[in-house]
Amino acid sequence: MVQRFSSALRRAVHHVRSSGSSPPTKALGYLTAHGIPRGLILDDLSAARKTHVIQPFRLNSSSASQGNIPKRCHPTPVSRIVSNLDPGRLVKSDIIDLSGRGEAWITFGDSTSSGSGLTYYWGTTPQKRVCSYPFPPGRGFLYFRSRPGLPAGTGEIRFRLVDAGSPSDSAAELFAGGRDVLEHRGHMPWRLHMLRIYTSTKYRPLRSLLLQQGLISQAQIPDAGPRAIVRGRMVLKYNSTILDTISDTFVIRLPMPTNRMTFIHEECIAPSVQAGRGLFWRDTHGSEPVEGSDVSSMVYKGYAALRFELKKVDRIKDFYNVTEGQVVLVLRVVQLFDPLDPDGVPFSLPEGGDFVQGEAAGRYWCMPLDRALKYGILTPSSLKILEELYLGDSASTKSAAMGSSP
Repeated sequence: MVQRFSSALRRAVHHVRSSGSSPPTKALGYLTAHGIPRGLILDDLSAARKTHVIQPFRLNSSSASQGNIPKRCHPTPVSRIVSNLDPGRLVKSDIIDLSGRGEAWITFGDSTSSGSGLTYYWGTTPQKRVCSYPFPPGRGFLYFRSRPGLPAGTGEIRFRLVDAGSPSDSAAELFAGGRDVLEHRGHMPWRLHMLRIYTSTKYRPLRSLLLQQGLISQAQIPDAGPRAIVRGRMVLKYNSTILDTISDTFVIRLPMPTNRMTFIHEECIAPSVQAGRGLFWRDTHGSEPVEGSDVSSMVYKGYAALRFELKKVDRIKDFYNVTEGQVVLVLRVVQLFDPLDPDGVPFSLPEGGDFVQGEAAGRYWCMPLDRALKYGILTPSSLKILEELYLGDSASTKSAAMGSSP
């Protein structure tokens, strides 16, 4: 009997090999990555932004404890009912535990609603196996976070850890004293962005709960939905960084061969576009880059906080293919998260940060404004935001040259 079973097993293995079948390796928990055309969807939005400020960037003190999170290749679902996402109406019974779960199964609304899986992070092992990172230890509140004055499609769900062992504290006090769970890199809060919620059917119950609590409006769904779709295909790609506004700080790893981002503007949502290629930062041990190759400079390899700015060129040798007085889009390095190289030599970021450099040492990366407008990195509304922040009332890019680079 054992012999017959072994023969059958060998025949089955031979059939699988000959058919060319292979196990799926797609990372669960992210939206399906579709091919995206280069066009944009333009909408007429009546609501204008009221305030445009650079959001302060703060490193959460818990980042060190979340840097090395064990991976779990077979996540165990956990079922929880979440009936409140409003941070202003929280009660202690809203506290849930997601620790140790690569994918948490949440029922939004009541027990009759269908569940939705919340993924902390999916990655691959050195053996190319797709594995999930479990949520960090602790209990806390899932809650909706948004900023006033931003267009449809912005906002996010976060998870805030609290000290649930303080019986005398109210839910509001626990929430105020808590800290948001950080994403797997440990530098920015973990979030489920509203673009993913609007464009995925799996989050319909979550959308319904947000509507029921008045955290989003019915008008936002038909507005943000089409804005997030191009010719029936999803805007988002799994590796695309989403900016709610052009002045936000974001985190990427340097050097970056291709920086793909999704931009939410008043006029449109730009699909995952290439917002910089061959991005480097080098410590040249000086206050400014020098022309030509600098063999003594150290190439930074690690995570960094960046933001977009406008720069009026005053020294053409600092950039490539520009004219004096031209206004260009640049990237500023705000913070280095890995300040030591593998040999323990520290990198020295100048006070106030420094501009990202291109592949050629000694020249900053930049993009002409006409190209940034063409690809959706900038729109008239976002250009105005950066003008007010970095050029002031005395300067205007409308009269500045916007020449193209090759």
